[in-house]
Order: sequence, then C-alpha cells, then structure tokens
Amino acid sequence: MAKFPTEAEKSITVKTPLARVYKFLWDVLGSADCVPGLESCKRAGNDTYRFVYREVTVGPVSHVARYTARYEGNGTDRITFTSIPSKDANTDVTGLFRLHASGSEATKITLRQTAAADSPVPRLLQGFIRSFVERNAADLVKQHLVNIKRALEEE
Repeated sequence: MAKFPTEAEKSITVKTPLARVYKFLWDVLGSADCVPGLESCKRAGNDTYRFVYREVTVGPVSHVARYTARYEGNGTDRITFTSIPSKDANTDVTGLFRLHASGSEATKITLRQTAAADSPVPRLLQGFIRSFVERNAADLVKQHLVNIKRALEEE
C-alpha cells in the first residue's frame, strides 16, 4: 500500500463568540456534518469517534477513508484529534483546532490537519495520485472551515 501524507492549515473568522465555537467543535457528533465527504461519524468510546468517508474514485483507483480518532480539548481554545489503531482503519490523521477571539462577537478558527491514507495505487500512477491528494487536502480543510462558518452563523 502507498501512503500519501498531506498537511494543510487554513483559517477563517466566524461571527460567533469563542465559547460558542468551542462548544460546537467539541460536540464532534453534532459538528461532523461540516466534514466534507463524510459518510458517518459514530462514538467509539470516551472522546473517541469512528469516521468513514464516502468513496472517492480517481482514474482506476477507488478509496474509502476510515479511521478512529481520540479528541482532547483544553475547555477554551484548543482541540486536538489523533487517530488511534482500530479495526480496518486505513488512514492516519492528526489535527488541531486553534480558536482566537476576534473582539467579543467573533472568533478566528485555524485548522491544521495531517493525513496519510493507505491506497492501493500502482507504482506507475503514484506521481499522478500524489499531486491530486496534496491539492485535495488543502481544499478539504478550507471547505471544512467554510461549512463550520455556515453552521455557526446560521444557528
């Protein structure tokens, strides 16, 4: 299996107080609808969640990302998530949400995420697939933040 590690970091400002943003993001099951391409998110233990994404097909290669991640938060402005070993997991993920008050009624959200998925890619296609995966990672982090903004500002 080929692994294509990617790293992306993006920020967005939402017109929502910091405490409300933190509460929204800490509710992983409730905020999971904001994750692009996510098929399901289920509780797998204390502060631990199982993620399964919709199938993605690029050329002759199809992939369904699956992982279980443990979340840790400081209760105010920082939430981290890290994948842990689990049955049929094929993706390693780590991430960090950093929140910064922007006045009393707005919050800057920064999401930094790394991911490395096992992928059954023939050697001849690895260069093509790698560039797609790297471009796609930044777009997905950006879309995740846009979806969070929409959900928070429409509440």
